[in-house]
Amino acid sequence: MKKVINVIVAVLLIFITITASYTSIATTTATVNLSQNKDTIEIGEEIEIIINITGQKTASYLANLYYDDTKLEFVSGPENINVDKNNIKILWYDEQGGNGAKLGELAKVVFKVKDNGIANLVINGEFYTDKAQLIQTKFENLQLQIGGEETALEIQAKEEKSDNNEANNANLEQFRVDIEGITPEFKSDIYEYDLTVSNEINNIEVLAIPKNPNAQIEVTGNTRLKTRAKFNKN
Repeated sequence: MKKVINVIVAVLLIFITITASYTSIATTTATVNLSQNKDTIEIGEEIEIIINITGQKTASYLANLYYDDTKLEFVSGPENINVDKNNIKILWYDEQGGNGAKLGELAKVVFKVKDNGIANLVINGEFYTDKAQLIQTKFENLQLQIGGEETALEIQAKEEKSDNNEANNANLEQFRVDIEGITPEFKSDIYEYDLTVSNEINNIEVLAIPKNPNAQIEVTGNTRLKTRAKFNKN
């Protein structure tokens, strides 16, 4: 007996405007970005990707770093790290009760370059102050150019990425499930897919990365599957 899982993808863009009358919340806002230790990258070389925070110290965080595993191979990272396919989870907390809160560089992750082209790295997560207050965080992703030349396909991808930073864009950069058989094939502007699985499967792993770094995605419904279930991303 088979059960049909209806996979629905929806991306909700959240825009926050801070006026002068709310400057008091600036102490709990920050920007987390990615940087690289060298500009020129060739196949076979190693590159360091640095996770940085500006604007607010963090005393604990759980960061998710997604990388293009067709172009990059994970080599090493800090302690308290977990690598699951192309998702690197980094957990850290200040053991000094706030005296060791970090500002600037948070962690380094080393990759080995596998192929030429453009490799996208996406960062998100939750960051807290020494008073266990959630920091309102803006995330800035990174695009690596590997090799000296771009193909026509890679140039087109860069142009599309630029267009997708517009406020009204809600397309996905990547969408994957850990079971084969979704229909139709993934396209960034298609938001509904069907998947048939056996009754023995109770959980489905979903990876959804937006093209717009300001988009917020939440996955629900992919555990404890029933006869029909939905994946909603808000």
